[in-house]
Amino acid sequence: MKAAPTMRVIVAAVVLGAVLAPAAPAAALPDPLVTLVTQISSTDTDPKTVVVACPKDSWVFAVGGWSNGSDGRVLLTRLEPAADLRSATVSARPRSDSTAAFSLVAQVICARTIVAPTRVANTTMQGSSIEVVCPEPAIMLGFGFAMDRRVDDWRLDELQPDGTLSQATVHVSGSGGTGALTVYGICHTVAEPPGALVNRYRASGIPVTGQTWPKQATLMPMTLGWTFGIGAIVTGPGSHLDGFRLLPFGDGISRADRVPVLPGLPLRTPARTASLMGPAEDPSLTTVGARIGTFH
Repeated sequence: MKAAPTMRVIVAAVVLGAVLAPAAPAAALPDPLVTLVTQISSTDTDPKTVVVACPKDSWVFAVGGWSNGSDGRVLLTRLEPAADLRSATVSARPRSDSTAAFSLVAQVICARTIVAPTRVANTTMQGSSIEVVCPEPAIMLGFGFAMDRRVDDWRLDELQPDGTLSQATVHVSGSGGTGALTVYGICHTVAEPPGALVNRYRASGIPVTGQTWPKQATLMPMTLGWTFGIGAIVTGPGSHLDGFRLLPFGDGISRADRVPVLPGLPLRTPARTASLMGPAEDPSLTTVGARIGTFH
């Protein structure tokens, strides 16, 4: 996933403004704008944290990020929207056996609406999986996580919304000392403008399989509508999700890598399989995304 220079891309989104904004007099609505903001850290071997902010009068609707220069030993630990949804924090940490110089990219999709979205969160201290739910009738357009555990012991392998965009799940694999594992959701009530049918759904790309690492998987593009949060699920021994690239014009990209294993040193925990008695699983990466579209 090639890094882009620090940038701000502002696009007019008439359809999006109509879909996200609740009913109100036309004069009260701001110009419908969506903004993709990207920030990049320096390149070195240290742990990284990048904070990226939305323009004035807009809110975070999705968070993305990825590392550049990793050899599989740098793990994402945070894609965290701020409580006020004006900014987001992305973090990555190298394992103790990593010597790679890397940089970290952070992204947010921001939108201006009459009513701000809301952040929901849920935390577990011991579990490997946690879910968070949006209150009805809001839907989950963005999601994120924070893993306050040793990256030598734990790795992210699932971050995705459900099929109705009502909740999101994060899953980590590993063993050893535990700590906080948090999942975040960005919830918003979608209004249907007169004469339009709004479609809200979880999109899924074609799984990328095989023994080649790292893997990248892309959502299928669409011509009408917008993609907000990008999630994924990866399987395979030592595999972890290390990239979520936001591309709001209908698609998005996830990336996964695996922790290299030295000969004679197996991983601490095996990858999950569908059946304990079944054959070894073929590693795979599948990208999912939260989408809304309108049809007149």
